[in-house]
Amino acid sequence: MSRFRKVDMSTAAGPRPQMSEPHRIRVFVSRGTADAHELAEYSVPSAGLSVTDILHYIYDHIDATLGFDTSCRIGLCASCFSKVNGKVVLACRTLVEDGMVIEAFKSDSMIRDLLSDLPPAV
Repeated sequence: MSRFRKVDMSTAAGPRPQMSEPHRIRVFVSRGTADAHELAEYSVPSAGLSVTDILHYIYDHIDATLGFDTSCRIGLCASCFSKVNGKVVLACRTLVEDGMVIEAFKSDSMIRDLLSDLPPAV
């Protein structure tokens, strides 16, 4: 047995909430580029999770090609700006709901999926 323990850096900002499976909801996420994109439907757990938590769930368990940005996960850095049901929000501070549509913050500067080319925060 090794005296060293493996450190998971993906939880450096704190542990992710446990994903319970009893009740699942559908979310629709914009996939593609600014020129050609469509809404992909995902069935995800609902347990009072944020949009950022759900995007991580999709990336970790369903589709590792999903492109999105997140950093602090506490609403300070603004790297997770997204459009949810047509309204601009911080994904880390917005709770997920059934039938929610998640899109890139600015479609005209969209790189792919939920990634937009935004200037750095001042």
